[in-house]
Amino acid sequence: MLEELRDNVLSLLEERVELAINTIQSLREDKLALESQISQLQGELQQKEEWIQDLENRNQELLHVEADLKQLQEERDQERDEIDREKIEIRERIEGLMTMLSGVNGRHEGLDADQLFTADDTSDSSNLSDVDMAETELADNDTSEAEPDESETSEEPPFFSNQY
Repeated sequence: MLEELRDNVLSLLEERVELAINTIQSLREDKLALESQISQLQGELQQKEEWIQDLENRNQELLHVEADLKQLQEERDQERDEIDREKIEIRERIEGLMTMLSGVNGRHEGLDADQLFTADDTSDSSNLSDVDMAETELADNDTSEAEPDESETSEEPPFFSNQY
């Protein structure tokens, strides 16, 4: 009986040892699988971090491009404003010249074409002084930056209205 007891104890011990060995082997396999997963996840994490860094670099580049674009848009808007101011100034000058020319033509309506275009010594001195006066007015209006009187701008030639 002692021997039976000893055999039973030994068989139980063998079973337990086998169970422990199987458990250890199973745990080792699980450990290897988990280490493999960890290394795979670390690789993926490294790729994600590199991707994030690349996106951050691209974002910085885009922010620089956006700032440059805004600056170019502001410059373009300033240039457009300057062009618009120049157009208005040119339009006002042309309207002033047209008004002045219509005034010069109005003063010379009574004269015939031969009297207006004759520039020799036999021409009428009043015609010559009117032409000289008109040329002087034309030169004064061309160099002055002053705005024309309201009475002069009320007559707007049809080809300049709402052109711009």
